[in-house]
Amino acid sequence: MATKSVRPSIAETSYRFFDRPIHPELFSPAIEGRLKAKNYSLVLGICHGGHYLQVSSHGRTMTEVTGPDNQVLTTYGLQQTCFFNANEELVLETKQPLEYHFAGQIDVVDFSIFTRVQMELELEASKAFLAFQFPATHRLLPGPLSLMQVEGNERMITVNTFHTFPDDLVILRTQSLFEFPPAALN
Repeated sequence: MATKSVRPSIAETSYRFFDRPIHPELFSPAIEGRLKAKNYSLVLGICHGGHYLQVSSHGRTMTEVTGPDNQVLTTYGLQQTCFFNANEELVLETKQPLEYHFAGQIDVVDFSIFTRVQMELELEASKAFLAFQFPATHRLLPGPLSLMQVEGNERMITVNTFHTFPDDLVILRTQSLFEFPPAALN
């Protein structure tokens, strides 16, 4: 007997961008990480519906949330809400409050490809900055898996995420790039 997945359907998953901090407690993170550098701080978390990340630099903060659209969050500071579509890549660029580039894409695949990609991601999980696998809800499908990989230096940071949606046979890939202009480095 199958049970309901902790991860919502990809059709119910949205991307939201805020130009202010959001309390991480609103997301009930399964795992959370922090990174602090000279010019920025980063808080990342994996939650049942996806991830959140919050970047602060020189008094400016922005928050990215990928998760269930029915998750109640404030509308104060909400700049963008988008849904992921199998036929197109979601791209957002902004210079306020930080220079930020986001790209997200879903891959709808058949069962054999999904299980192979899931196994490859499980191997990569040990090298990821954050990784978490939720319990399986069906004996023939693996549990939803999320990975967050972080790379950067004092001028920029890139966060790549991978989220699997076993019930939908979908892999969600996102990339977030934050650039800190030379003026902000002083």
